[in-house]
Amino acid sequence: MASEKIITTTQLKPKSVHVVVNPAPSRRIPLLAMLNQAFRDAGIEWDLSITHGPGDGKRLAEKAVEGGAEVVAVYGGDGTVMEVAAGLLETNTPMLILGGGTGNLVASELRLSTNIEKACALICGESYMTRQIDVGMMGERPFLLRIGCGIEVGVVQEATRELKDQFGKWAYVFAGIKTLQETPEAKYEIILNGKEKIEATGVACVVANAGTVGLGRLTLAPSVDVQDGKLDVFFLKKANIEGIVQIASKMTGLDRLRKEKEKDEGEAHLDASQAVTHWQVDSVDIKTDPVLDMQVDGDVVGKTPQSIRILAKGLRVVVGDPAHSEKKDWI
Repeated sequence: MASEKIITTTQLKPKSVHVVVNPAPSRRIPLLAMLNQAFRDAGIEWDLSITHGPGDGKRLAEKAVEGGAEVVAVYGGDGTVMEVAAGLLETNTPMLILGGGTGNLVASELRLSTNIEKACALICGESYMTRQIDVGMMGERPFLLRIGCGIEVGVVQEATRELKDQFGKWAYVFAGIKTLQETPEAKYEIILNGKEKIEATGVACVVANAGTVGLGRLTLAPSVDVQDGKLDVFFLKKANIEGIVQIASKMTGLDRLRKEKEKDEGEAHLDASQAVTHWQVDSVDIKTDPVLDMQVDGDVVGKTPQSIRILAKGLRVVVGDPAHSEKKDWI
């Protein structure tokens, strides 16, 4: 179930902030000037470091913490956000997200603006709010959004930089349609919480920490919450229209509304051959035949088999300015 309370902590304006920048997502904005004006006017000391390749975000975040930065900000896509987050796990140093990517799904999950000025303003008042969120762990590799094998990997590979530059986040939709037609079935062995074993043939398995998929308000399922201390496992048995309908129903919450309506009317709801199965777990082990690639927050970084677990409240994120936040949003 989604968490009933969103718990935030109010902290005094930081004296120093370090910004980690991925220069690849070029949005044609005067980034340095914008950062300098926001932080200088607020009396916050700031400095900046630039990533040049994989792993730099984590290393630079760790270095910033060691150097005494009270907040570490990150400008880049979700991959860069994840790398910086990896360097801040369980440090209690908050991460400030400055949207710079195509999807900015982590920011969307937390209802954060991707406008640079608005994001900077969150820590420029007399105080700011942070929220502790869950982090998924695939072995020793953390993830904020989700990991997956099967169709998800194909979508990541098909959504090229050229396609994203041309169509933005809709590139993932086009890639998904193409991948759905080409992904073969595989044999899955899924072990939930180290106990329950499921053996089945399917085309995809997704383990989600966050539900946002980056198309409007669509989510993997309304119950997926980044602060519930659980991982959500989705298993797609068939790459056909039934599976697509079930996924769409889960993403929009229509399956729950339909079932409630049919229950009230005394009708049996359409099963759709159980094309999509959903579990909430603390840990899950995934093994496949044949061996499949695994994607983590948009990057293909490993292969099955994998063991995945939840690191509850493992990361602190800047989420608001108390002077401009609505009480109904933050309890």
